[in-house]
Amino acid sequence: MSLDKAMKNLKFDKRLTEWYINNGQLTKEELEAHLKTLPDMGHNVELADSQDEADESDEEEFSQH
Repeated sequence: MSLDKAMKNLKFDKRLTEWYINNGQLTKEELEAHLKTLPDMGHNVELADSQDEADESDEEEFSQH
């Protein structure tokens, strides 16, 4: 990947977008337009119930003693 392309990708890096906006190198409109082009990856999400996980870890801890 060329340095120019890498820098363009960093422009939309979530960790840097606020910095780019504050320094006038990116507008909120550009960011919103970019976000609209991203594919919906919701089908890759696996929901977990944090309470169930906490209960399971407690059970494992007690069974080890």
